[in-house]
Amino acid sequence: MRISSLSQPQRMLATLEAGNTQIQKLQDQLATQQKQTLPSEDPLNAARTAAVTQQQAITAQYQQNITSANDALTRQDTLLSSMSDLVLSLQDQLRSMNNATQSASTAAGYSAQLSSLSEGIVNLLNSQDAQGHYIFAGTNNSQPPVIKVDGKYQWQGNEEIQSVQVGQQQRISAGTTVSSLFAAGSDPLSFLNKIGELTQSSSQSLADSTTLSALIQQSSDASDKVSSARASIGSRQNQLTQLSDMYTDLTAANSEVLNHLQSTDTAETTLQLQSWMKTVEYSSKAYGLMNQFSLFDVI
Repeated sequence: MRISSLSQPQRMLATLEAGNTQIQKLQDQLATQQKQTLPSEDPLNAARTAAVTQQQAITAQYQQNITSANDALTRQDTLLSSMSDLVLSLQDQLRSMNNATQSASTAAGYSAQLSSLSEGIVNLLNSQDAQGHYIFAGTNNSQPPVIKVDGKYQWQGNEEIQSVQVGQQQRISAGTTVSSLFAAGSDPLSFLNKIGELTQSSSQSLADSTTLSALIQQSSDASDKVSSARASIGSRQNQLTQLSDMYTDLTAANSEVLNHLQSTDTAETTLQLQSWMKTVEYSSKAYGLMNQFSLFDVI
């Protein structure tokens, strides 16, 4: 029988090499506070980490879209609130005009106030954002939605509203359609044009009660439409708030998962390192003794 003294030392050297490799790995984990430095060290963990990281990026994009949409809706609601105040002031002026004993001078005074209020509404309809886009013009936002041609207001915006993606299969409109707020018949700005006709005619003759009553009704309808538009904005903002809260919770949960997948448990890793260092120390001593021993010494 042939006896070899080489196989056992070779196995011992392999054990020492594996131990030193493990020690280096644990030391790297403590230094970087990361469980792995290369995906190949733990492919399954790396795949899970990549999936959660991707989900975090998508969630962050949804949150950014929600913030942008909410800011846009807040600006629109502020403008509509001011518009509502002007419509109510117009309505008050029309009622006062209808109830008052009119003279040429009082009619002229009412006419000036009505003109100022209607121009204020037009200015709000032509509001721009920080980038210079017309807020209520739809997708045709490079030009004002309301222009004046031959003394009459004309609408040149559109009703195409941009929506933003706030979920995998969920989009929310970030704009508000206003072309119908002052509409009657085929004229989107009928109410404002009627006010313009009234102010022009008041300078020549006194307004009759029938005309004023009709305008009062139109102002009431416009006020209701503005309120409805604001309610729609509020409803969408509530949805955005709920989604934002959900994504905040999801982000926090995913952060904990990533921390578990990526971060080193310092106490556990330290214990493992100490254990491997002792193993290598004892193995190294055993290897040294083995090198001093040969089977030929006892033959």
